[in-house]
Amino acid sequence: MNLSSLLAHGPGAPTEVEGEGLLQPSEQQLREDGLRLAGPLAWRVVVRNTGGDDDFIAEGEVSGAAVLECRRCLKDVETPVTATFFYPMVYEPRKEGSLALIEAPLAEEADDLGALDDAGEDRLTFGRPEVDFAPLLRQVFAIDLPLTVVCSESCRGLSIDGVDLNEHPDHVPEGAEDTSEGDEASSPFAALKDIDLDAPQ
Repeated sequence: MNLSSLLAHGPGAPTEVEGEGLLQPSEQQLREDGLRLAGPLAWRVVVRNTGGDDDFIAEGEVSGAAVLECRRCLKDVETPVTATFFYPMVYEPRKEGSLALIEAPLAEEADDLGALDDAGEDRLTFGRPEVDFAPLLRQVFAIDLPLTVVCSESCRGLSIDGVDLNEHPDHVPEGAEDTSEGDEASSPFAALKDIDLDAPQ
């Protein structure tokens, strides 16, 4: 996005710039972010002047379908995700490079990200009018991924020898103990079932 109109500060200059589109990360970027996608990410970003010379607010949304493994059967599951963000944004014309996210507390290796603001809050900094929001969009999307998913609530999962029980519900692993007597027989407390609690001590 080109934010040069927000930096002009002239009479009649716009107070916000908005952009939207589709983002298709490269395979290398997806690997670096630990993402698998079913298609491009749809995004919208609005940057507003907050009244100061170099102080802005960036807010937006990124959505798409991530591909995650079912925690029971390990099949791929397309999972819709929508992530929103809202960050203070500061223009630092002496800063080299593109958009950077300053997190609180500041990471030790972030030598080129500038200093935290006085409030110790996360903020974005940029050093040129042309701002690449793609890394931020990928990061925000990745953070909002669910920890686990299931392909369906009725998923049977895998047997101990790796057979999908959804496709082979009657499969019995080779060498498995006979469980025909039901859950009671396989219970670790099965040996206690014949104890007579009323017997004299």
